Amino acid sequence: MVLLRWVSLRGTTVCPACGTVGAMGLHARYLKYHFAISIEIQRVRCRRCGTTHALIPVFSVPGTSLGREEAERCLQDRAAGASRSRAAAELVARGWEVRVGKRLERKLATAVERGKAIWPSAAEVSLEARAWVRAVCGSSEQPILGMNRFALEHGVNAICFCRAPILLFRAAVRGGHRSHRPASAGPPRRSSRLRAMQSHQGGTP
Repeated sequence: MVLLRWVSLRGTTVCPACGTVGAMGLHARYLKYHFAISIEIQRVRCRRCGTTHALIPVFSVPGTSLGREEAERCLQDRAAGASRSRAAAELVARGWEVRVGKRLERKLATAVERGKAIWPSAAEVSLEARAWVRAVCGSSEQPILGMNRFALEHGVNAICFCRAPILLFRAAVRGGHRSHRPASAGPPRRSSRLRAMQSHQGGTP
C-alpha cells in the first residue's frame, strides 16, 4: 500500500531542499515508533540534488514516538490553562510520564526560537511562542503541523522536532536554486544566532 501510494505521488512531490518537482526515488526504509507501535518509514532521494528525505506520516511527530494530534491537544489544553498533569493525561494513558507535557512545551519553545533565527523577518521576533506560530502559520491550533509545513515549504527540515544539525539541507546551505516564498527570499542561510545554537548543541549541518 505504501509503495502504491508513493507511485501515485512521486510525480508531483517537491524536494524541500532544492525545489525540484518529480525527481524523488525510493532510497531506503527504517522503523520508527508511534507510541508503542513500530511503523515503517520510507526514505526517498532527490535525483537532482542528492538530498534524502524521510516520509514521516502526518500523524507522527518527527524525532519522537508521540502522535501529532495527541501532542497538539496537550499543548492546546495547556495554553487554555489546564495543569500540566491534566493536559498530559491522554499521553500518560498511552504510557508516557506526566512530565512529557513540560518536555513538549520546551520542545515547541526551542523550535520557535530556531524558527526566529532562520526566518528573522517572518514575524516579530519578540512575540511569545504561540503568537509567533500564529503570525507565521496563520493559526496556532496545530503548531507542530503548521510549523513543519511552513519549514518544508521554505527549504528547511521539519522544525518540530528534528535535531538542529539537520534542520538546514546541505543543498540549500550551499546555494541551491530553490525559489522561496517572501518570508525567506532565497536559500536559507545560517544566521549567527542559529550558528550559536547549533554550536552549543555540538554540530552544524
